[in-house]
Amino acid sequence: RAREGPRSRVHDAMTCRQQCRMEVAVRICNEDPELKVLILSGGKMPMNVDEVTRISGACEGPGGERPPATEAEAMQRLALRLGLGADVEVLLESEALNTLENAVNVRRMLEARGDVRELAVVTSEFHMPRVKQTFELIFDGSSVALAFDESSDAALTAAEREREDAVEPAMTARLLPQAKIYRRYLAGEISLEEARRRFFHKDEPHSDVWLIPVEEVERVADAPNYAP
Repeated sequence: RAREGPRSRVHDAMTCRQQCRMEVAVRICNEDPELKVLILSGGKMPMNVDEVTRISGACEGPGGERPPATEAEAMQRLALRLGLGADVEVLLESEALNTLENAVNVRRMLEARGDVRELAVVTSEFHMPRVKQTFELIFDGSSVALAFDESSDAALTAAEREREDAVEPAMTARLLPQAKIYRRYLAGEISLEEARRRFFHKDEPHSDVWLIPVEEVERVADAPNYAP
C-alpha cells in the first residue's frame, strides 16, 4: 500500500463559472478532513467587470480593495467568502492560460511538494469530460492518483449552453495533439513560449482555438520547428 499523504483539491478555472465550482470545492474541503490543500488554478486571462464583481466581489468599492489580478486570486477571495476552513492550505497557480496548462502546472506543483498522493479535480459538468481526459493525459506516469468532482450546469444561460455545445466537442477533438504539445513541454523538449505558440497558433493567447482545423493542430504538434 502506498504511503498515505494529504489529498489536494484543485479547482479548474474558467472565467464564467467559478461561483458554482467554488461552492463544490469549498463544501468538500470542509467536509473531508483528509483534504489538506486547495489548489486554485487560473491565469491572467482578462475578466470583464461583471465577471469580477459576480465571482469575487472584489471590484473597487468603499473598502478600496483592488480587483484580483488572476482567476486564481479571484477564486481565493471567493473561497474565503464561502467559508473555507482555516485548516485548509490554499495554493495559487496563476500562470495557466488553458486547461492543459492547468494540468501541467498543478502536476509540477505537486511533484515539487512530494507529499500529496491524491488529487481531486473540480470543474463544471459540461467541462468535465475534457478536463478528465486532459488531467489523465498530463498525469500519465505520475504517482499522484486522480479523482474528479463536478458542479451543476443549472445556472448556464441558453446562450452559454449553445456556445459550450459547440466549443467542448471541438476542443475534445483537438485534445490529443494539443496534449502532445504540452507533454513535450513537460518533458523539457520545448519551452513554454513554444508550447503556447503551437497551442494558440499565434504569438498571443485568444479564445478561438476551437476553430483551428484539426489537421493543422496535428501538423503543428508534430512539427520539429514552428513559427505562426
